[in-house]
Amino acid sequence: MLESRVMLLSDYAQKYVETGRKAAEKAGFWGRMIGSMGGSKPAKRRLTAGLGDELQPGELAGEDFAPFCRIDDRTIHIKKNASECWVAIVEGDSLWDLSEWGEDYCFVTRFLAEVYFMITRDDFHIDDDEKTVFQALTGCIEATSDEVSDARNLVYWTLLDNVVEDEVITDEEHETLAKIRKELELDDKNVKDLHQKIIDDYYDITCKFSEDGTPDGDQLDNIKEMAARLGVTVKF
Repeated sequence: MLESRVMLLSDYAQKYVETGRKAAEKAGFWGRMIGSMGGSKPAKRRLTAGLGDELQPGELAGEDFAPFCRIDDRTIHIKKNASECWVAIVEGDSLWDLSEWGEDYCFVTRFLAEVYFMITRDDFHIDDDEKTVFQALTGCIEATSDEVSDARNLVYWTLLDNVVEDEVITDEEHETLAKIRKELELDDKNVKDLHQKIIDDYYDITCKFSEDGTPDGDQLDNIKEMAARLGVTVKF
């Protein structure tokens, strides 16, 4: 039997699966995740952050990091105590530099979005093994429902940003975005808000890099066409 490409690596990791799997089974995967993680953090929140590249992978065990899960050729290590939770990602012989991902909310949302991309790869569909790993990691870092929801938005935003980069949304890209929205279980209002923001931001960036502070006619037409394909209005 082939070994799964995504798997937990210890009983320690396994115990966090149920922390990330508490809501009713009738909800979709993202609905269960968001519903299960509760509300806001208490005032004294555990520091949650990622490790930089100052250590070598072989030094992690000596710093009390435990292997938590494997995703393809990457291994995620966790160090957790009463006041802190640190994450390290090893790929091959190198340690990812996570120091620029920020701390707490910024780190958690970025980390969960990156994990989703890693475990689903190009199809964006999360299967049973992948769900288990995602749930365990979410439970271990004690993500809130808002952080899980915002991580989901960040996944879609990242893909949306790549699509509008060349000012053209092809039929294939349009269909891919629809598929991704279904996998992420995004509701219509959430989608419209993200689409409106991407168009507004793209217009502002285009203005910033135009010589006279105004996009040329072709750029304006492209932005209007992208807005129409995304089902939002332009505000310029």
